[in-house]
Amino acid sequence: MVFGKLKPRTRHDIYFGAYAEDVSRLVVQDSWCAAGLPSVLHNAAYQQFNAMDRIFAMCSNESSDTVGRVAMLLWSIWHNRNDKLWNDNVQTPRHIGRYAFDAWNYWYSVHKLQSNSVSGTTETDLVRWEKPALGWVKCNVDVAFLSGSGRTSVGVCFRDNSGQFTAGMTRWQQTVISPAEGEAWALLLAMEEARHRELDRVQFESDSKVLIEAIHMKRRGNSEFLSIVHDILSIMSSFLNFEVKFVRRQANSVAHTLARAANSWSSFHRFEIIPLCIEHLIVNEMQ
Repeated sequence: MVFGKLKPRTRHDIYFGAYAEDVSRLVVQDSWCAAGLPSVLHNAAYQQFNAMDRIFAMCSNESSDTVGRVAMLLWSIWHNRNDKLWNDNVQTPRHIGRYAFDAWNYWYSVHKLQSNSVSGTTETDLVRWEKPALGWVKCNVDVAFLSGSGRTSVGVCFRDNSGQFTAGMTRWQQTVISPAEGEAWALLLAMEEARHRELDRVQFESDSKVLIEAIHMKRRGNSEFLSIVHDILSIMSSFLNFEVKFVRRQANSVAHTLARAANSWSSFHRFEIIPLCIEHLIVNEMQ
């Protein structure tokens, strides 16, 4: 972030870039875009107010989710300004916006989402893996970030209504992305694999509440995470019997184990017979 000579200002003025000599208006706008909030920043209803009035207007008119994301972004901009002033540490607008987006999602997933808000079932129902209905295939998906490897890896497992393993897939890339983006990328790959195998009645399960909630709410935005969510929604609009559901980690252990073992194979690997690393898990969950 590039600043001129910094002068003491109120937080509200800094947040909205009210002083061009302190914070570049373009930099602030880029941060809002990276956080997936350009529509809020440019909302005509908020342009006639000063900075403080804009905040109160947003709190009155926007959803609690949007207000929370705005608050996190404002804090990130303020924190970045102080970091520049005291530590000469400079962050790009994209980094500031993405940090705010991810930080809010992590907080929201822990404190706000109720167990039945995205799946319609109780926490108890989601602790153990459950077989899909007759005629359906269940696909469990997870992502792993192995320390020191510099890789993001994905595990995908398809099972039929008897719980039998029918197919699997692993993939890794030599890039570390945010957890939210990784979970979304994993689910997108799983849907593309289901399409490749010509499966049309699939229930996908992920242990990312943030991802499943974003899909069910059909969130839109310019962040990398929401861009992948948009691609997922596009596939689901063509495959009406593709469903997504949140499960706890205990019910997603097969996909998690596959994701962690992905580095043992080539960067993209399909399985037609059950890999040894998950055989005991599959057997246990069939009982």
